[in-house]
Amino acid sequence: MPRVFLARQVWTLEGGMELLTARFVDQLFSSPNEIMVMDQLAEWNRQHLDARYASAQIYDPTSRSLRVVAAREFAPSLLDQFGDMPIATSGTICARAARLHAPILVPDVTEDEEWTPYLSFSETAGFDGVLSIPLLSKAGDLLGVTSCHFGSRAKPTSKELNFVRVSCDFASDAIAELRWRSRY
Repeated sequence: MPRVFLARQVWTLEGGMELLTARFVDQLFSSPNEIMVMDQLAEWNRQHLDARYASAQIYDPTSRSLRVVAAREFAPSLLDQFGDMPIATSGTICARAARLHAPILVPDVTEDEEWTPYLSFSETAGFDGVLSIPLLSKAGDLLGVTSCHFGSRAKPTSKELNFVRVSCDFASDAIAELRWRSRY
């Protein structure tokens, strides 16, 4: 079956740095389900940003909430407290990215007022900065969010931010294709 949603063809950054390898894209599009896509994306972004942890959440439009479906390097019990996160009321960085349909970078969570209720979580896990990026369909609908958690102050370069943004675009395309296939 053709990849009907894969419309992004230019995969290079300034300076000739190759943005996405064919293997990563093939893994996304051969994934059997959305959770596998999100898990691969979380690990891909964690490695490329040299982040300590990564997580990914799928958006449920019925409940208007995010649910953690993938976590890399976190102790499993740490994320149990989050369950379903309503995007309208949660102060988490991933919920803010979902609400705004835009990436949110918080270099140091101890300086972020909305993160105050979650400080014990970040202290226990051992991270300082967070980058959350929403996954959006081509129509602009929210599909999910992926987050990288940094062991120290988060300071990704503009090239790194562009890299993960485009990686998220490919994952969004893969999820859209999976959903399209499940309807037919």
